[in-house]
Amino acid sequence: MIRRLGWFLTGAAAGAGAMRVARRRVRTVVRRMSPRRVQLQVATGVRRQVDRVGDAVREGRAAKANRERTLRAQIEQRVDTLDGHLGPHDTVLLDGEPVDRERLIVLRSEAEHSKRAR
Repeated sequence: MIRRLGWFLTGAAAGAGAMRVARRRVRTVVRRMSPRRVQLQVATGVRRQVDRVGDAVREGRAAKANRERTLRAQIEQRVDTLDGHLGPHDTVLLDGEPVDRERLIVLRSEAEHSKRAR
């Protein structure tokens, strides 16, 4: 009889502990899913997406402006290549890092271009 009472009390204590843990978990989920909190999370997510789109638009505009400057310089013949100035084994460095010479474009300013044209 004492053995049964011991097992009963052990089971009751375990059940009470499990109920307490389950109650805490349910309360945290309910708090997390409350309408106000969900609205805040949605608003934060939307704001992040808007910021990312804005960043992409700014980056695209900057790339477009750079490409336009490059094309205008090519049309106005203000572009100078390094091929005539470098030997076959010379290395081009930009901020101390080696750069592929085909990817490097040197643009002369319009004032310098007009001085050379005279």
